[in-house]
Amino acid sequence: MYSETWNWEKCKSKIRMLKGRLGFPEAPVLKFLGLSLSLEDGRIHDDLRHFFYSRIEPSVYCILSGYTDAQLMPESPRLVSFAQLWGGRSYQSAFAQRVVKPVENVFGSKVSRLYQAAKFLGGEKLAYGDCSVKVYALPLVPITIVLWAETSEFPASANILFNSSANNYLSTEQLAMLGELTSARLRYAYEVSMTES
Repeated sequence: MYSETWNWEKCKSKIRMLKGRLGFPEAPVLKFLGLSLSLEDGRIHDDLRHFFYSRIEPSVYCILSGYTDAQLMPESPRLVSFAQLWGGRSYQSAFAQRVVKPVENVFGSKVSRLYQAAKFLGGEKLAYGDCSVKVYALPLVPITIVLWAETSEFPASANILFNSSANNYLSTEQLAMLGELTSARLRYAYEVSMTES
């Protein structure tokens, strides 16, 4: 069972090693994607929606356990698709359904929503497609989301790109999980931005 492998008791020693490392500050909490993970008890607080988010704990523990093993590497100027990651081609269809398609569905009819959402996650605006943003899903793992708006002739389309150094930090499976988490966090950030407008 996934939650039996990736629980706080089994992962806390590794995850606590991230304090002051790999872009995280020397602090009792790891903050990323609008989430705060307590290094004391492993609880994850959703800082966007203001509640504890236990459902994502196993996947976050898996991602952070992998990140702990990375060595610092300069960010590359080259972007790659998920299919270009090690072994990514085999999982491209699942990645498209679970990560890319939700972005198209939520943001495709009004691409400026993506900018609104990304701002809540500390993202920056880029110049690709009709709308694009770069979000640091982890301190040293940027994810670029490129969106083309739907038109009367074509549906919306999106692409999720990773820095070519991404596999230095996480396995392709963990990057897929991080991509799915980032996609979901952008959708939640947009919902929050609408309530605060």
